[in-house]
Amino acid sequence: MRAFVMTAAAAFFPLTMLAGQALAVQDTPTTINGVETVCTGVGSSKDDPRWAAYPVKIVLATTGGANLANAHVSLSQGGKDVAGLDCDAPWILFKPAAGSYTATATLKVGGGTTSQNFTTDGNGPQKEITLTFARPSNTASQ
Repeated sequence: MRAFVMTAAAAFFPLTMLAGQALAVQDTPTTINGVETVCTGVGSSKDDPRWAAYPVKIVLATTGGANLANAHVSLSQGGKDVAGLDCDAPWILFKPAAGSYTATATLKVGGGTTSQNFTTDGNGPQKEITLTFARPSNTASQ
């Protein structure tokens, strides 16, 4: 049974990567369609100096400013998905090429979707985009 689960998981992850979507492992950078991304922002790992090199930081928060987690986050350009991942932390960092993008997040518990347009030059100081949600009834803040 264990071999089957490992084989199924090994087959599943490349398929999700090909579709421009990934399941993020917290604090582990991954590349989706040529865009490096990382899901982070919890505990002392949020202070990792590597995160400053990411030009785009998406923050998931309530209208009151509390951090949220457990969302599907996608980055699109010109209406086409560039990268998407499920993240169980409040920050999603991206290293996209210069251009105009839309960041969209959908909470997995409690529902709700929000988006914001932004531009990046692909380097320089980190741009923070906060995607704000009314406090979901079944989601704990962090």
